Amino acid sequence: MTKVQKRNFLLYSTGRLVSLIGSGVQLIALPLYILDLTGSGTLMGTFTFLSMVPGLIFSPIAGVLGDRMNRKKIMVNMDYLRGIIILFMAYSAYQGWMNIAFIFTAQVFISILDSVFGGSTGAMLPDLVPIEFLTKANSVNSSINSVSNIIGPILGGIIYGFGGIKVVFLINGISFVISAISEMFITYVPHFEGKQKISFKSMFSDIKEGLVFIRGRKGLKELFLFAMIANFIMSPIFMIVFPYVLRQEIGFTSEQYGITQSSFTLGILIGSILIGTIFYKSNPKKSMTLGLIAEAIMFFIISGLFFPNIVTKFGGASWTLLIILYINLMLIGVCNAFINIPINTNLQKMTPTKVRSRVFTVLGLISQGAIPVGSLIFGTLLDLMRGYQLTLFASIASAIVTILFLKIAPEETFNPKPVTEEV
Repeated sequence: MTKVQKRNFLLYSTGRLVSLIGSGVQLIALPLYILDLTGSGTLMGTFTFLSMVPGLIFSPIAGVLGDRMNRKKIMVNMDYLRGIIILFMAYSAYQGWMNIAFIFTAQVFISILDSVFGGSTGAMLPDLVPIEFLTKANSVNSSINSVSNIIGPILGGIIYGFGGIKVVFLINGISFVISAISEMFITYVPHFEGKQKISFKSMFSDIKEGLVFIRGRKGLKELFLFAMIANFIMSPIFMIVFPYVLRQEIGFTSEQYGITQSSFTLGILIGSILIGTIFYKSNPKKSMTLGLIAEAIMFFIISGLFFPNIVTKFGGASWTLLIILYINLMLIGVCNAFINIPINTNLQKMTPTKVRSRVFTVLGLISQGAIPVGSLIFGTLLDLMRGYQLTLFASIASAIVTILFLKIAPEETFNPKPVTEEV
């Protein structure tokens, strides 16, 4: 990379790290504040809903904006706007104006701004680094996501415990402003020429253009379909079934359960570092195949460990069983990095910069949108069957999907040729 490209990537990564840690701090502290203020689990659930759904709904429009406008300006402005909103929340908390309605309203706007920020920054990376550096760049990004997922919640709990919600808002708001200032120094040439007029008609036309582009690329469709089905099957296992089995069926304490929560993220961080330093030149197909097969094996091992007779042999909710589960979950995280980083890199190579934001936001909408549906179904199934049975069922279903994907997906899905022409 040139000196300018290295500086751009450093500024881009620093901005993302600060933004994501700030978001993590607030997302862990605000539900605690809502619970302390109201004692209502329903209101906590509503806050979680408002943290995700507005951004998902707005994501197709965010994709259009990312393709029609200067991505650097969007990145900077979204950080400034989020910083201003959160600093105003700090001021309102200090003045005693803070209430639930105000928090929920602010969170809707923050969720939308998060969506616009994500749609632009995700598509911007291939414009900043040379194509041969893309795998390493994505591994750094994955490491940043993992670090922020570890540090953000820890800082959020500590800051809220010692300083209250006012200090959380103040520190978070300042962090977004610092992030925006850092991003302003990125040297970026827009991916379009001239002024881009935006109307409702052009937005719908652009969204359609992104969908048509996806439909016309077989390798891209295979990646989309696999991501959607994998999220539908496995995300509810992590979000609903694992917590239920660990707490209700095995009987781990809240402290023991809390320890397990860092395992998957730590594994992703380790996998990202390995790819970024050692395996960044590896064949993407070999990396994805190895990761998918190893991940499927780990899931079968975990489903076996959940069986009552196996739990009994380990002495119930013992530390020995906890350590074995932790190692397996961490290894799944490592495998996940070896799967997702090549997938993200391939998506970036297969998608021209002109439609990249739209394509990525559609992917996010489809893959993330499958999670609530899967969660609802798996939550209902937990009332009809035991958690270990559901885990085994999901492991079998995931293995079948993996085998089909590896067998059916065309070679361009794993080793795509970089797109040089615009659509």
